[in-house]
This record gives sequence, structure tokens and C-alpha cells, in this order.
Amino acid sequence: MKSILLIGAGRFGRHIAQKLSEMNHEVLAVDKNEERISAILPYVTRAQIGDSTKEEFLRSLGIRDYDVC
Repeated sequence: MKSILLIGAGRFGRHIAQKLSEMNHEVLAVDKNEERISAILPYVTRAQIGDSTKEEFLRSLGIRDYDVC
């Protein structure tokens, strides 16, 4: 099992989250759109609303602690 930071919870991100969930990976999904985060919740371990273009925000997630981003 890997820990994965998934940036973007749109259609593609949701599809990736579903596949990663099936593979039993630990996934944190990030998006600035609350509705997208709500839709992806069944497929991820955690979800966070925020702007992934902000370096400070990514640092606050502990980006260096993930196996894959």
C-alpha cells in the first residue's frame, strides 16, 4: 500500500481515485472545489479543500511524506 496525494478531483481525478481505492492505496485528494471533494469522498482516505497552486498549502499537507503525487 502506498500513500498518494491526488491533486485535482475532477472527472479524471475521481476515476484515478476509484482505481487507487480498488488497489487499497491510501489517498489524500485535494481540490479547491467543495462539490468535487464531496463527490470523491467515497473513494479516498482523506480529502482537503484548498488551492494546490499555493506552495504553502502543499507544505501544510506534508507533501514530502507521500510516496506519490
